[in-house]
Parts: sequence; structure tokens; C-alpha cells
Amino acid sequence: MPWTCEHNRASIYYEIKGKGPAILFIHPPGMGHITFRHQTEALKDSHTVILMDVRGNGRSGLDDSPLSMELLADDIRCVLDHAGIKKTFICGYSNGGSIVQEFCIRYPERTRGMVLLGGFSEVNSFLLRNEFRSGIIAARLKKMRTISEVLAAAHEKGGNRKDLAEYIRRTSPTFLANLYDLGLHYKSTDRLHHIRCPVLLVYGQWDYYVHHYRFIFQKKLQVPCDVIFIGKASHQLPTKHPKVLNHVLHEFVIKSIEYNKEQQR
Repeated sequence: MPWTCEHNRASIYYEIKGKGPAILFIHPPGMGHITFRHQTEALKDSHTVILMDVRGNGRSGLDDSPLSMELLADDIRCVLDHAGIKKTFICGYSNGGSIVQEFCIRYPERTRGMVLLGGFSEVNSFLLRNEFRSGIIAARLKKMRTISEVLAAAHEKGGNRKDLAEYIRRTSPTFLANLYDLGLHYKSTDRLHHIRCPVLLVYGQWDYYVHHYRFIFQKKLQVPCDVIFIGKASHQLPTKHPKVLNHVLHEFVIKSIEYNKEQQR
């Protein structure tokens, strides 16, 4: 259970398990690394699975640095440096995908492939914008029990639901509101051409309000970009549809490794 330890910088909690090509997962605001518990168990026999808590979430700390997507992307770099991982596949879920995009733009030499689950390059739709604003309002009103129970109920069942709700409540409501606000205003659309690794977009079949973002990625990216829709699924792919998702991730890693080999010839 290591933490990063750079001088004058927040300590970032991460876990690393397994062997094989590294794949690092980034969670949405508040939810913490346990969002991907189903991925760890399924992939650790063939992949080096890296989970982390975004700063201010779960067991990760904070410092005095102004919050920005660049700062969150740099935290990923700190984790990779501390873990001794030179290059990784990286997967971001929902607004965690915004952090992943920023990392891939800033550190193309550290990325082997990028996966976005329900991802978007900017918030440009009425429904998504209102979802962010609702989260901001609830966090500013310090409704952490409500937020945690709603998110946990949407993602997990039984004991896992209780664990997730308790983990979400580790995040301060003020910081959670700031994370939501950051995600609401983040935009990578005009910089997507800086991404140099293969990209996979995964959406739930019923997650209609983010489907249109695939056209932005396909237009702006200058690297291979595959799109997969998981049938009879909504937004909660890592927890509600782990078996299908884990297979998709494994196949993407294999395909991307072959692509990268061909590019080096």
C-alpha cells in the first residue's frame, strides 16, 4: 500500500498488483480506487494493474497547489515514477477520463494506449452539464451522505455498496465540488491531436447522453480510435459489466502492442 513521496507535493495512494503490461485506472471524483476492484481481480494474472486515489480522494493527500487538470495529470506521472513504470496503458472512467486525456497529451512518451469509459472531451450537452451542476450544488451543500449513497447504489450491491459509500465520504465536500467544477469546464477537444497512442472509446448502449462525443474524438484524433458499445449497459461499466469490459480491455492491450510494434519497424 504505497504512497508517492515527492517533496512539497501531496502524497498519492496507489496499489499495484499482477504481472504483464501495465494498465493504470483513474476513477471519477470521489469514488476512489475501489471503483476498479473488479478489474484488478480479473486482469492481475496477465497485466500489472495500477489503481490510485486522485489527490484529495480516498487515502491520497492534498497540498497547497491550485487545483488543475494539469496537476492531476502530474500526479499520475508521480505514481508511475514511484512504481518504476516507464510506460503504461491508461483507462479513465467518466470524468476520470478527463484526467487521462490530459496525461496522454502532456506525457505521450509514457502512454501505450488510452481507454475512456463513457468519456468526453468537453461538456457540451444539456444533460451532462446539468449532471455536473447537480453534483456541485450537492457537494457545496455538504450532502456527502446523499452523494455517497446515490453513487454507491448506482454502482454496487451488498457489502461492496457499503464499502464504496464509506470510501466516497473520505473526500471533503468542498474539494469534491471543486473537482466537479474542474470537470465541467475542462476541454481537450482542440488538443486531442497531441495524443500519440491508440485510443479505445467504450460506451454503454443505453448511455445515450455521451454517445455523440465519439464523433469529436474520431474527428480530432490522429491515431487509431476504436469505439465499442456494451449491450444493455448504462454508464457504470467497471462495476455493472466487469466481465465484458475486462475482456475488451485485454483485447485492446494485445491489439495496441501489435500496433506499436509495427510503428517501430
